[in-house]
Amino acid sequence: MYRNDRLSRVFALILICLNIFVITVPFAIEALRSAGISRYDLPARLNISRDGSLPEMFNYGQAALCALFLFGIWLRTRELMFLAWSLIFGFVTLDDAARFHERGGLLLAATFDLVSLPGMRARDTGEIITWSVVALGLLAPLLWSFWQSRPRQQALGSVFLLLFACLVGFAVAVDMLHFLTGSKLVGYAEDGGEMLSIAGRLLQCVHPLSRAGALCGSSGIGSEPAVLEADITELLKRPREQKE
Repeated sequence: MYRNDRLSRVFALILICLNIFVITVPFAIEALRSAGISRYDLPARLNISRDGSLPEMFNYGQAALCALFLFGIWLRTRELMFLAWSLIFGFVTLDDAARFHERGGLLLAATFDLVSLPGMRARDTGEIITWSVVALGLLAPLLWSFWQSRPRQQALGSVFLLLFACLVGFAVAVDMLHFLTGSKLVGYAEDGGEMLSIAGRLLQCVHPLSRAGALCGSSGIGSEPAVLEADITELLKRPREQKE
């Protein structure tokens, strides 16, 4: 996918290295402390599970950049599926930064005296309800745009959907497991998994945006949508090269 796109290759390498660094440094500090090798405590600003920490801020930036890239692809291709995905990642950024579903869960639990599900708190039930309501509102336009897209765009959208399912799995299922077990290892799996899921989505966006931008620079935005579509999805139809 990045073979003839040096800018995308450099971006991908930097992004992967940053994610590995942000996840492994706090883990290594805590692991050395637990093993008695080091007496150095993990600073609060490096705690990957702490709101407002540097790793959390880094992940906010990833999600916001993903929303921006998807919006840029939509501007160049006018494919509504990319706009729908941009709105979803815009909400993900808002939710992470403003703790929307946590606040919504507390409000619902206090207002309606929600029943606690087995092994969970009433606020957890409220968070699930909040996420479900928001998901219905965001997935409806996504599914409609997916249905209206061409087959090649639908194939690309399926890859996006798989990566987003991974993000939801870590954010909801592994988060609940972390609450039930209290394990720091599960906590790292949750936060690290969320971070890598968003990074994977960002990597899926940078090459189509770069290629679409290059074409638009010479032909004008929206002047040849068929060419733009073929270029964005060329990785899905490119045959394997025959060995000499």
